[in-house]
Amino acid sequence: MSVGIWSSPAYEPDYDSLVQDDRIHRSLYTEPIVFSHEMERIFGCAWVYLGHESEIPEPNDFKLTNLGTRPVILSRDADGTVRAFFNRCSHRGVTVCNQDRGNTSRFTCSYHGWTYSSSGELLNVPFSSGMGESFNLEEWGLQRLDRVDSYRGFVFGVLSDSGPSLAEHLGTAATLIDEWVDRAPDGELVVRHGTRRIVARANWKLYLDGAADGLHPFSTHRSFVEMSARHSDGLFLSQFRRDPDDSQMYSMALGNGHQYLDQRPGMDGHVWDATRPAPGTEATVGALEARYGSEGISEILERTTIAGMNVFIFPNLSLVDNSIGVVQPRSVNMTEVLWHVTSLAGAEPESLPLRLRIGEDFPNFGDPDDIENWERAQRGLELVPEVEWLHTGRGVEGEEGTNQYDVTNEGPMRAYHREWLRFMRTDDAESK
Repeated sequence: MSVGIWSSPAYEPDYDSLVQDDRIHRSLYTEPIVFSHEMERIFGCAWVYLGHESEIPEPNDFKLTNLGTRPVILSRDADGTVRAFFNRCSHRGVTVCNQDRGNTSRFTCSYHGWTYSSSGELLNVPFSSGMGESFNLEEWGLQRLDRVDSYRGFVFGVLSDSGPSLAEHLGTAATLIDEWVDRAPDGELVVRHGTRRIVARANWKLYLDGAADGLHPFSTHRSFVEMSARHSDGLFLSQFRRDPDDSQMYSMALGNGHQYLDQRPGMDGHVWDATRPAPGTEATVGALEARYGSEGISEILERTTIAGMNVFIFPNLSLVDNSIGVVQPRSVNMTEVLWHVTSLAGAEPESLPLRLRIGEDFPNFGDPDDIENWERAQRGLELVPEVEWLHTGRGVEGEEGTNQYDVTNEGPMRAYHREWLRFMRTDDAESK
């Protein structure tokens, strides 16, 4: 999809010179022109995560989402088809939907009353006789995304009618999505437990830089790691009392900018067991054990409280522990991350409190650490132009021919930087 000649500033940075094997230039985090190109060439041309099918389970259900900075309505129309279209009236550009989610068969613009169906067609223009005989309702519906597709309930959209399919974009990352979802007895996730929103005065790529970073917990999340260790006999903490690369934890570059960090080998597979429930969950664990027995509760805890599996799907989707994270760029130095705790279709209702507890566990203690560091990084990048480069070369020597790394290796970050560069090299990223 072309967005026209006015979409890009005339100046074109030399992106190839700004992303090198062991360093990346500070301007990629601070310059508005770079952010503008990202919204056009990445979020305008790549498959972007929009939402989960379970968030709009019924005909005429909708939720608001974003494709980069573009406001989008994700809707299940009257026939049950999932669609996505811009939240922008075709008349004067007013957003036609201002509720985060709901159910409606009609979207009506508050300015002049143009009315659209749940599939985006223009249904009615008030006093339409004044529009003239040449006016065609079919021509002025809400503009749809060129392609919308889903995988295991995860809905993606792209503003290009050509280029890779969603399956090609996901590549090997699809098997990790399968692993994540297949814990559900019915093979489906449920994403209807509210949204937690965090905001950081920082560039959106600072989140991606840490998506598969297995070193920063050693210092950034030290207090959280120590707290967690008190509930697990020090098991996880022990991985950070020595070189983490001596542990069984690892990271991977999955291709197409996707990243994977697996900390489960350092966590004994799950967070809690029936003999050491986390504070506040004792009653739930006790009730489950009384109902399902010691063997049954072990199986429930294994699929419910598993953590340490971090999958990032370029450019904006995170699967972390039991939650879905959605990276929403707002400006060159402002980012929102939306977190959705998930439950498992067909799982015992009594297990939901445990899953919700994991969904609030790290966010309450770890997210503030990350936000503080992202914002400190942004301040340093913006205020010290004399220091031009960020070092990204940990483990770069000898990385050829592999996509699996020691947990502190920065290989997955460098791989996503290369994918970022692939999109940014040309205005016509659609061809890629």
